Amino acid sequence: MAKIDTKPTPTLTPTPDEKSPSTATYRDLAFKSRTLVLADGRSFAVAQGRIQTGDTALIAFLEKHPEFQREPGPAAGV
Repeated sequence: MAKIDTKPTPTLTPTPDEKSPSTATYRDLAFKSRTLVLADGRSFAVAQGRIQTGDTALIAFLEKHPEFQREPGPAAGV
């Protein structure tokens, strides 16, 4: 019999990390929608084949993942 998880599900809307001055958008090359769960337990949603974030841990994850491609965007303000 399956165990029912009674823990509240973390929000799927990421908040930008204060250390990151801008956000980055990545295209998911494999799926139109999915949930990404980082090692620290936070989850992030891919919607319409894209994910936008300013979270440094998520950006590091996406940069290493072969199924995500960073989309060009405006340069961060200097």
